[in-house]
Amino acid sequence: MAAPEIPIDVDPATSIWSTDGLPMMYLPRHFMVNMQKAVEAKIGPTAYRDIVYGSSHLSALQWCRAEAKTHSLAPLETFRHYLKRMSQRGHGQVSIEALDVEAGSGTIVARHSAFALGYGPEARRCVCYVFQGSFAGGMRYLLECEGRADEPLCHEVACLAAGAAECRFELRCEAVG
Repeated sequence: MAAPEIPIDVDPATSIWSTDGLPMMYLPRHFMVNMQKAVEAKIGPTAYRDIVYGSSHLSALQWCRAEAKTHSLAPLETFRHYLKRMSQRGHGQVSIEALDVEAGSGTIVARHSAFALGYGPEARRCVCYVFQGSFAGGMRYLLECEGRADEPLCHEVACLAAGAAECRFELRCEAVG
């Protein structure tokens, strides 16, 4: 991948970075990985995974809504744009392997995940759970656009840090009500 094609505006008065009108922060990968490791050490990976799932789910949903309006994108284009932007921002090479919006299911692959690379193979476990909520939030956006209230769930089923060739995430839906 060449240099990212992400427009970045910096407000000279506040130093706030933004892309497409959304405030952004540019951080080194080790900052995010070290923060995750520190929180895991304090409260445990399961508790942190549960916390970050909800926040990343909401953030993805908000991002998709905003970007769809900004760029006049169709729902599926918006989700693909979201994954492209994740890739361009250094999270890894994120792509859809399979997606069935009607069934509310899919498989997302992250190659060279920043978290898996930051932890390394000595982790011997899935560490990219921050993406689970993000992918579920993207699916939530797709379902919302179809007027569906189903609950999308995402689970990391393979991770580079656990010895897999790539990180893999399975999406599925649970009917609500």
